[in-house]
Amino acid sequence: MVRTTSSFILFLTVVVSFLPAVGDGAEWFVNPRQGSDENAGSHEAPFATAQKAVNAAAPGDVIQLLPKGALYRQSILLRGKSDLIIEGNGVTLDGSDPLSKEGWEDLGGGLKRLRLPQTMWNRHLLSFAGRVERMGRTQSSNSASFPEPRALKEGQFCFVNDPDPEGLEEPEQKPRRKKLGWLYVRGDINDLEWSVRPNGIATGGENSNIVVRNLNARRFLNDGFNIHGHSTGLRFENIKGYDCFDEGFSAHDTCAAEIRKGEFWGNENAIADVNDCVTHYWNCEFRDSVSTDVLLIGRTHSLTDCRIVNTTPATALGAGPRGDNAEVFELSLTRVIVHGKRSEKARFRVSGGVLKMTDCELRNVDFNPTGATLLQTRVRSPRQ
Repeated sequence: MVRTTSSFILFLTVVVSFLPAVGDGAEWFVNPRQGSDENAGSHEAPFATAQKAVNAAAPGDVIQLLPKGALYRQSILLRGKSDLIIEGNGVTLDGSDPLSKEGWEDLGGGLKRLRLPQTMWNRHLLSFAGRVERMGRTQSSNSASFPEPRALKEGQFCFVNDPDPEGLEEPEQKPRRKKLGWLYVRGDINDLEWSVRPNGIATGGENSNIVVRNLNARRFLNDGFNIHGHSTGLRFENIKGYDCFDEGFSAHDTCAAEIRKGEFWGNENAIADVNDCVTHYWNCEFRDSVSTDVLLIGRTHSLTDCRIVNTTPATALGAGPRGDNAEVFELSLTRVIVHGKRSEKARFRVSGGVLKMTDCELRNVDFNPTGATLLQTRVRSPRQ
């Protein structure tokens, strides 16, 4: 009889959890430009929405998003799925919709307003000809307030909730009226896009062995990639999450995911992994965040061959255990480059657990591993 140690069992569990989906089943096709959800989902008769393909897919199937590089004003929810591959083909999921030039009330001095439904969580993102504006607001409880409409400068906006719910009705099965408000904009109202969807690709419940590759997510009111529930064996390859109100990528609960070749910028946090999740990043870049570039307060995390380019007042890296997880929290950094701004040092904080660093480069960084057990080898801090 062969004796199997507990550590070896744990190793096998981790390895198996990161095996990619086989993809030896059916192939489903999505093309919003020429498809319909009444179609069969074949290459000749594709679906119009990615969600329809996900709902139809069985273990071993592959979903192809077409045409290559297309813009999908859609979201994807994975719940109870396993052994599935989503080939994005460079598609971008977009959380915003264009605003019509009709229906605006001109208030003079370049100030205009439009009546719209209130957004989820009272979060607001407006894109001016591709430039995303959040007016300094974040998801935190002490987020900045909007300026008064008359105080807006050129290219700024504010949203004022209206307590009067009259107007747009919800479907008959939900007779409650939608709450409305006023979007105020000073300046050109051409080429405006308003964020209305919460997440790009999200998971919930039990999922396992899913591969998502060559897919981008932008301008969502929450996260580009939002990982919840007990989703294990998730693998993301060549993804981008940017210009979202919260995170570009965020793992929660007891999820386990690996991300290979990812770029995350223009979010409140480039990434934020919390609770009892396990995440591993390879060849990724994190930058241009509002609050934190890399936030890791889950269970076990690693960054390998990654770059944190701290261009804003945001913390470059904040990590540590949450609650009673100090004994199990571990962060491993291998060949990670952290570059601070030339004007001031970037903040790098690890509050507890174990921090392992190998062949890392910290340039203009305020490094503070207070409370963590530091296993440090060959960390460079070159001069400017």
